[in-house]
Amino acid sequence: MTDLSSEDMGEMAGELMAAKMEAASNKGSMTHLLKMGSFHMEIVPSSDIDVEKLFKETIADLYDKFGEEVLKINMSDIIKAQQNGAMHG
Repeated sequence: MTDLSSEDMGEMAGELMAAKMEAASNKGSMTHLLKMGSFHMEIVPSSDIDVEKLFKETIADLYDKFGEEVLKINMSDIIKAQQNGAMHG
């Protein structure tokens, strides 16, 4: 899997934000959630997103980069992220 360019990341972030805003207007909407160790990814359902493919690619990429370490939970990182407001519920 290749690294994403800044432009690709910006486009993905824009699409995610648009999907989240659309979902916020639809109170009955649910999200797809992927959690592995300390990694957390939430996707708002959309006909434009193949969630299964995205999750499989994400899992493969994380495992290629971090091996079995991706499955471990680092509580100090989670606590830091919560204190810095980087995580939300």
